[in-house]
Amino acid sequence: MNNDRHGESCAREVGARVDATETREQPAVRTETRNARRSSDARRDADASPPLTSDWNLYRSHLLRVFFRDAGALAGRYRVGGEDLVAHVRARSSATLERGALLKPVACIGDLTVATACCLGRANAMNELWIYAEPAMTRAALSRLPETLALTWTRRYWTRLERASREGAGLALYDGSRPIRLWIVEQLLGTLEEERSAGRLEIRREHLGRPAALRLVGELLA
Repeated sequence: MNNDRHGESCAREVGARVDATETREQPAVRTETRNARRSSDARRDADASPPLTSDWNLYRSHLLRVFFRDAGALAGRYRVGGEDLVAHVRARSSATLERGALLKPVACIGDLTVATACCLGRANAMNELWIYAEPAMTRAALSRLPETLALTWTRRYWTRLERASREGAGLALYDGSRPIRLWIVEQLLGTLEEERSAGRLEIRREHLGRPAALRLVGELLA
């Protein structure tokens, strides 16, 4: 679920070697090297900045480029192809495309790959996502429920989320615009509130009105 680029230290080391040898190069070679670096930096910056567009073809092209660049390890682990990811995003974005509105940039391509795998029924993806997200989910539930009920309710919620994800809901609604763990906690708290409002769940009064999702943001991203 980590979307950090791998190999950055290696890239810095290579850059340091180039800088150390640059004084021995001819001026024309130094200029060519600098121009090549600028071109490479420009391409990297373009990939890192998702386009704000309602053009699906442009959006799809950028999505696939970032997917193959940054999510290869997760894609291989969970058997997710580029077209699987595109189909996931397309289904999630259909209403936006019909309105001609701007599509949300995908900031968390790794998390989106995991969500796609879960919706495809990849058991290893769902199990590992549970291990990753369960502590934050339990903390969120404990902010509203007694301990025993919080633990059982969180597990029951996850079972429902897993089933819904295979049926076109649940994680199929995740768009990659923010970290998946934060998204799951927000969905969990929303479901808790819905069940409380419907009278199916009694939430501890001393915690009502506290913005639990906001308090968790710092913990989740620390």
